[in-house]
Amino acid sequence: MIQRHTGLVLAFDVDWDVEKSIMFLNGISDLIDAVKIGWYQLLTIGPQGIKELTDSVNKYFLADFKLGDVAHINEYVVRKVYGLGINGLIMHAVAGRDNLATAINVARKLGVDVYLLISMSSGGELYDRNLDYNVSLGMSLGVSGFIVPATKPNVVRQVRSMVGSNYQLLSPGVGVQGGKPGCAIANGADFEIVGRSIINSESPRQAALNILNAIRNPISCS
Repeated sequence: MIQRHTGLVLAFDVDWDVEKSIMFLNGISDLIDAVKIGWYQLLTIGPQGIKELTDSVNKYFLADFKLGDVAHINEYVVRKVYGLGINGLIMHAVAGRDNLATAINVARKLGVDVYLLISMSSGGELYDRNLDYNVSLGMSLGVSGFIVPATKPNVVRQVRSMVGSNYQLLSPGVGVQGGKPGCAIANGADFEIVGRSIINSESPRQAALNILNAIRNPISCS
């Protein structure tokens, strides 16, 4: 699982080349606990570029592919991302038990964490209507944790009350999407995932420091 030092995960959704990406990440590496990459990187720099990125930046890498296909495709993707140096993978809970179980078992054997997406930072009403079931499903399958949106603090609190301290909760949606820095952690999350508020800042390092200060001293959370 992700080792927590700062509580901040960078959502690194950029269409930069590998060299620029490595330079940026190394410039704020000490302020973040993990790097979340996804379709931007895969479609821009390709699998080999992702491998170069994970080899060059000494951080936990979380692949946000929101994997939710049939069982054999899910297993194939798990094996492929492991070969790229990925440490964790986000999967859709709505794929259901039969399509998740094999891939999660393979991931566990390879040492790849699976974080189950159980609520969206915007929309996602079908998820929220089945929240209890999806949390129970993830626990029974042995996932490492859950993706719970910072924009829905009530969901963060509910999931934490259900899973106790044995699972990590990661909260996207901080900043541009409306989640207040620090509030998800104040409500029970382990990590807050922030992207554009840092990446698009004139001073990304200072922006990250400001967010870290808010994480340590949250103001007005509900």
